[in-house]
Amino acid sequence: MQILLIKQTSLGDVLHSTAQVRAIRKRLPNCRITLLTSTTAYDIYRHNPHVDKIILFDRYRIKKNWWREPDWVVKHIIDTIQEVRREFYDLAVDLQGRWKSVIFLWGARTSKRFVKGRWCFAHRFHSPKLHALEEMNGVLELAGLGKGGLKTEFFTSADEKHTVNNMLNKHGLEGRRWILCCPISRWPTKDWPLKNFTTLASYLSDDVMFVFTGDSEDRETIDYGVHSIHESRMINLAGTLSLAEFSELTTRATAVLTGDSFPLHVAAANDRPTVALFGPTDEERVGPNGDSTIIVRSKDINCDRCYKRKHCRKSCITYIRPDQVYRALQEATYGGL
Repeated sequence: MQILLIKQTSLGDVLHSTAQVRAIRKRLPNCRITLLTSTTAYDIYRHNPHVDKIILFDRYRIKKNWWREPDWVVKHIIDTIQEVRREFYDLAVDLQGRWKSVIFLWGARTSKRFVKGRWCFAHRFHSPKLHALEEMNGVLELAGLGKGGLKTEFFTSADEKHTVNNMLNKHGLEGRRWILCCPISRWPTKDWPLKNFTTLASYLSDDVMFVFTGDSEDRETIDYGVHSIHESRMINLAGTLSLAEFSELTTRATAVLTGDSFPLHVAAANDRPTVALFGPTDEERVGPNGDSTIIVRSKDINCDRCYKRKHCRKSCITYIRPDQVYRALQEATYGGL
């Protein structure tokens, strides 16, 4: 059986889809799975043994430069559609359900199309109140591919393991207790104020290290925001890691401290002790699956789960206190911090 799966964004959602790919492979071990995803998410599937072919679509370059490079944009869309149409699929499944993904579902050579959402030209499953994993599982069940799965996974290579080993040795982290901190996301309303990490450090023993990660543009912001943490206790790796290297790094951390963003789902996929700080989003819909994560919300404000990206009227995330986070870290590590 030839199966086309489409899942482009966001990174956390693409990682979620590894549970569905794994479930399909388990149910149909001899099928051929082609995955269409975004170039930025390539690392998530690059070493995944359950996928036979990956088609990459550079949607972020299109979003950023569509008016600067209109010829390239048109050509890239046409080339991607042609690549999708090289094979005939027994069924095509769009686990995204946005217009930027359904154009490829519509263009695929198949007689059976299934989609998450309300698109009229395909068999559809729409239940946004379900957890994101469960909603994708509903699409799979509709397509006759079983009940899906809940266990996500992130495969890395020997090269990534070697790189992380060298990094740990370089910074003297091997054998030490350290917290992998991921303080900045694409939604400012999800970000716990950086000054709180300094207060959190005062609750912990001086030998507990803080390792910060993020994009290259976050590096200076992190340095400035946590400058009060003594340099002997802090390492800033923002902008130095690929997605796969970050995933490998999470497997070595004593604990992971993050908001509702991609690092949270990587830590959950790797079953690491994690403290997740939630503000405007609903953990019942987008939170991690499994028992390795402690969810922390402020007890001092009634959060509306407003899903505001830039400006939250209540600024719920700012009401989470460092002492709450400290206790959650101790609970997640069984007193190991």
